[in-house]
Amino acid sequence: MPHIKDDLPMLHSTTLRALAAMPLLALLLSGCSIHGTYPDAGEADAAKLRFISGLDSATLAVFDAQHCAGQTTGILNNLFVANTARRVDMSIAPPADAEPYLEIRLKPGREAVLMVNTQGRSSVCGSMFSYTPQPGAEYELTFEYADKMCRAMLNRLHQVGDQVSRSPVPLLSKGLPECTGSNGLFPVTPEAQPDTQERVGMIERIIAESLIESMKTEQPPLDKTLLGDNFDKQIDERTRRMGFTLPAAYWDEYQRNIDIATQELSTSKQRTLERYENEYGKYLRQLDTAELRKLVPNSTATDKTLALTVNIRMLRYYRKAGQEVLKESLDSHLTRMADLDKRYAVCERFADCWKK
Repeated sequence: MPHIKDDLPMLHSTTLRALAAMPLLALLLSGCSIHGTYPDAGEADAAKLRFISGLDSATLAVFDAQHCAGQTTGILNNLFVANTARRVDMSIAPPADAEPYLEIRLKPGREAVLMVNTQGRSSVCGSMFSYTPQPGAEYELTFEYADKMCRAMLNRLHQVGDQVSRSPVPLLSKGLPECTGSNGLFPVTPEAQPDTQERVGMIERIIAESLIESMKTEQPPLDKTLLGDNFDKQIDERTRRMGFTLPAAYWDEYQRNIDIATQELSTSKQRTLERYENEYGKYLRQLDTAELRKLVPNSTATDKTLALTVNIRMLRYYRKAGQEVLKESLDSHLTRMADLDKRYAVCERFADCWKK
């Protein structure tokens, strides 16, 4: 299975630093224990999550509709506070070279919104994401820094006999609609200005002129070798690793799932561009007409510095949207494959099965 990492740029914004520090400040100022304020889920089939990080003042916070400011789970690698020793008796041990870690229990089958964060002397780096823990499942979330990027990676743990597998889970950013407007982490989207013929024309021109060549070029053909040209060879290799035989119906559906994934990937660039144009248009419709005129290219009212700043910001959004589109496609593929393996009881016999 693929190895997935979320690469998150190191940010140097005072505002973002203050927002991302909320869970840490809550921990340090509340007088609570170093284990944080988040209460472990009490369900017998609660999911378990291990958070591993060697980053300075690394924190993990849990958000829901009743806790829009987040609940802390403890702190790691802080100069003044001892590492939390929070544990929940996970059945699968951490990697032999694991850095400091903590463990929590999450409600099964309910989407969780998590935030990882680290604070240095002059910077902050972090990310929020959503995922739905499965009943009785165990996960590992690692948070590291390399090549001037934060890297968060979530794995689903699974064991059969003495074999342990770590299967990647895509980190999707779905937000928390119930918390909209509660704080800077969940901002309210400004209302759009009424459309006029002039405004619609300016918006279309601004977006069209913002497109760089790489956005407009055709998506290159997919490497079929990676996606199924040698399917019989893949079946033989996977069957050998499994140690048992599955019926032809299983492999027929397996191939169909690969075909669906191939089709989704082949349209990823088009879907990214559509998402970019929709997001840019939504932003522009919030501006008054005088501000819009400043962004129209090559006009008497153009503010070149402002237009360049907005285009750079939207180019960053385009790259982020491309990553999100690919992660969503992978998430859909994992869902289909995990359902297939569940119906054929593959995971009871093979550690490296497909899991969500």
